[in-house]
Amino acid sequence: MKQRLYRYYVLGLLMLMYAFNFLDRQVITILAPSLKADLGLSDAQLGLLFGTAFALFYALFGIPLAKLADGWHRVKTISLGLSFWSAMTAVSGFASNFAQLGAARVGVGIGEASASPAAYSLLQDYFPRQHRATALSFYSAGIYLGVGASLIFGGAVIAYWDANYTEATRPFGLAGWQATFLAFGIPGLILALLMYFTVREPVRGAIDGMPSAGEPKPFRAVGRELAAMFPPFSMVGLAREKARAPLNRNIVAFLLISLAAIGLVWWTDQLLPAAKRAPIGEIFGFSITTNVVQWLAIAIGAYCSFSWLQSIRLRDRPSAALVGNSTFAALSIAGGLMSFASYGISPFLYLYAVQNFGVGPEAGFVLGCVLAIAGGVGTIFGGVLGDFAKRLHPGGRLYLVLFAALSGSACLVLMMTTSSLTIYYTALGLTSFLGIMWLGPVAASCQDLVLPRMRGMATAVFFLGTNIIGLGLGPYVVGLVSDVTGDMRFAMLSVLFVLPVTLGLLFYAARTLPARESSALDRAREAGEPV
Repeated sequence: MKQRLYRYYVLGLLMLMYAFNFLDRQVITILAPSLKADLGLSDAQLGLLFGTAFALFYALFGIPLAKLADGWHRVKTISLGLSFWSAMTAVSGFASNFAQLGAARVGVGIGEASASPAAYSLLQDYFPRQHRATALSFYSAGIYLGVGASLIFGGAVIAYWDANYTEATRPFGLAGWQATFLAFGIPGLILALLMYFTVREPVRGAIDGMPSAGEPKPFRAVGRELAAMFPPFSMVGLAREKARAPLNRNIVAFLLISLAAIGLVWWTDQLLPAAKRAPIGEIFGFSITTNVVQWLAIAIGAYCSFSWLQSIRLRDRPSAALVGNSTFAALSIAGGLMSFASYGISPFLYLYAVQNFGVGPEAGFVLGCVLAIAGGVGTIFGGVLGDFAKRLHPGGRLYLVLFAALSGSACLVLMMTTSSLTIYYTALGLTSFLGIMWLGPVAASCQDLVLPRMRGMATAVFFLGTNIIGLGLGPYVVGLVSDVTGDMRFAMLSVLFVLPVTLGLLFYAARTLPARESSALDRAREAGEPV
């Protein structure tokens, strides 16, 4: 009984940590009007700050930090990461322009990349297989606790600041949005200490009867993962391995991705009105627009992901066999597309309510409560119902996700077409409840496809999809469409164009998952795994 209570204490603390993770990344939502007014940001720049500037480094650094989670002390990894991203959130409050705020957001992304791979791995060693989707869903409920808290407390700080201070009497000359960043960053440092001193590191894989010491030289492994991603080190590594065909493919991928990025920069610059594509800076005499930053970041993410996955096939064939199959890919891409929709509308929910219903900062409380309760409960229900559905059918978790995705899309249409603020809030609650039910079942399904030593890496691969596709593209594309069309409602509804592909991927994964899951150990052995 004591052990069970401690297990749930750890789960609760990790859920709180994840809430801080999302509180610090989502704060841009409630601050959007203030940032547009004080820093002169466009909707596309808001999307870039909310998504791409954060997502690229969150996704890419998630890979080496996942390797650290597979080999080093996971509690220390989480504690150090939480300290770093909390400090960078506080630093955001001192930004005076788009570039400085973007740099701080990059720091937040790097720090937060340490959280989920280590947390997922810890939870796999605290909870037995039959309860893992539930455990991951409770952990993931921290997403909406953080999202809700960012709106509730962010709105409260701004409202208090506006009501009690003038520009001449502000403490230290800080605007309301700057004070909010500081108020959100500092408490995370305290939570990091609590995590470090009260959470025990369990034996990796012991609960599954496969105890493992993990990576013997984890920091060297981190360096190896970084070198496998970034050019020219990635190409030099392939040359040293005398892998001529993979090297040629790597170079071709680099050139094709670079050309695609150049084409997208040109195309999106042509789409935007002249006032919306003003340069944000210069490098070597070349003008840097928001589109340059966006598509350069996505190109880096795409190349690094390709290069890293290519290197895994050469140096860790068992891991490549378990994460490099079509079922795992379908789950990761489907998760990315569902994240594209949810992340795409998130930074504009408050701004849309301001523009269409005339609400003020006080609406942050209502929006925060709706998102925290509906999203948190939806995440937990998704995991609990997913585990129940799996007991009824091997692919039951994913059939549940199919139903939730369809229902949530219908609620999104209602939310964006109503002229009633009450219906807007109600439909937002239903959309949030249904739209996040996928996370626990899909994440648990990915974990069930790999061996214990590969869990951190599997989490990193899964988050490549949810972050580069979802967070890296969703907010920016919605902001770009809004800037181009001048119609935020149309821009937010445009996320639904990915729905047919999402449903197709989920259906395929549901059909193929049972066979891939039951054969995971045999396929790993065939690829050379010594188990």
